[in-house]
Amino acid sequence: MKNTLKNLSEIVAKANDMFYSKFDNIDTVIGIMDKNLRNQGIKADAITIDCIALDKKIVFLIHDDKPNVISIALGNKNGDIHSSSEYALNEISETVIVDIMAVNFII
Repeated sequence: MKNTLKNLSEIVAKANDMFYSKFDNIDTVIGIMDKNLRNQGIKADAITIDCIALDKKIVFLIHDDKPNVISIALGNKNGDIHSSSEYALNEISETVIVDIMAVNFII
């Protein structure tokens, strides 16, 4: 696992714990894709946070050609993307991710 993916996955896991401590009625599942995308010819790694009960998903993408930028897509488990944005890697924190989760899974 690449260092950027490992570091981001630790931030996402901590953010998920923080989110659950605030909203314990909303269950989420975290996934790491470090080979699936590459097997499809996409030069990127990803972390997902799924809220299965709401059919919503957050995808954090780390493209090989933009290692200091995180693309964040909001959508559903079928792969439909409703919105996306980019963040500098150094802007991503547990608080930022909790805020994104709240907007996507609560509001």
